[in-house]
Amino acid sequence: MAFQNSINYDKEEECSIIIGDLPKDVVVQILFRLPVRDLLRFRSVCKSWYNFLKSPNFIKLHTAHQISRPASTIIAYNRGNHTYLWPNLFLLHLQPVICNIEQDNFTINHQLPLPSAIDDAEDYTNFKFCYNGLICLIKDMYTSPVVILWNPATRRYKCIKIPSECSKFTYLKLGYHQQSNDYKILQVPSHNDESSKMAWVYTLSLGSWKTVPFTLLSRTVSFGSQISLNGFVYWPASGTEAYIICFDVIKDEFKLLDVPDDRGFDILRICRRLTVLRGSLAMIVSIVDGSWDTEIWTLVNRSSSLQPYSWTKKFIIEPFSKETIPVGMWNADKLLVEVLKTDNALKQVYFNYDLVTKEMNYFHVPKKQGLASLMMCECYFESLELEDGFGQRY
Repeated sequence: MAFQNSINYDKEEECSIIIGDLPKDVVVQILFRLPVRDLLRFRSVCKSWYNFLKSPNFIKLHTAHQISRPASTIIAYNRGNHTYLWPNLFLLHLQPVICNIEQDNFTINHQLPLPSAIDDAEDYTNFKFCYNGLICLIKDMYTSPVVILWNPATRRYKCIKIPSECSKFTYLKLGYHQQSNDYKILQVPSHNDESSKMAWVYTLSLGSWKTVPFTLLSRTVSFGSQISLNGFVYWPASGTEAYIICFDVIKDEFKLLDVPDDRGFDILRICRRLTVLRGSLAMIVSIVDGSWDTEIWTLVNRSSSLQPYSWTKKFIIEPFSKETIPVGMWNADKLLVEVLKTDNALKQVYFNYDLVTKEMNYFHVPKKQGLASLMMCECYFESLELEDGFGQRY
């Protein structure tokens, strides 16, 4: 289905994008489909094109269009021959999504040059997550931590120093609200420490940090990866029971969500992973030893104040094997699974499982000499984020 969105421009913007007799909406739809490198070149055409392609409105709609297209792959490796200064420095690569033939000697041709901001790192530099074409790194995490929001497509990045008052025992999260077109960085307590009941929030448009109450700390310990969706950030947490922590990006408020039914298994035997399925928050629930079915549930928001949400079971997947671990959703109805092979040495192999056709295809994760274990594999698409004045180029 073609991307559709309301396009509202003032008269100056409307005139700036006219090409011959083509209607402005047609021109905009063409621009949405062009690679970022071409859009950056088109800014040199004239001042009006420069202003239009750099406008927050166009960047926002361009990002929305990119989300609707098939994603590429970010591969993050741990450097094998690491130096003393960067023992956990990750190398990032762009790769096609699927390859049908297993090739261990595949060459990585798209290594991404890391931003120059990490050159002066005195401590660890870590890859955290990828969202809306932005990659989040954190350097000097144990001394003077600095968050780096980095757009590899435009070669722009922004360094954000974490306040010294912020506890080192925190998890980093990133939220986005489409209506306000703004990002927020969260530093959330990771330990059940009664002495700290505050979270730190950085608003990109304001360029400043503030604290907000985090009263859930006495009941939960937050952990794991995040999902940013529809103005909320979600991540798993645990206490005496399992929960999901939800952060409202606009209201700066936290709340707890229950998890789907655990089928009576001990909490230590359940493996839960948050993901996105067909535009909704979803949770993959599996048993650690792979001996039972894997279930995929989606969160349904309701208008009732007594029951504001509920979980609906969408898929039941028969066990693959005891060595198979579901990782997350990958482009529409594709489930990425990891298989641990122990022929001569332990290695990770990935497969792409189609929830509709139930077909399994090999998912190619390339190897490169000099790199150690694969650390992360995430969806990625190009965007123009940070091109509206929030980042510097390298």
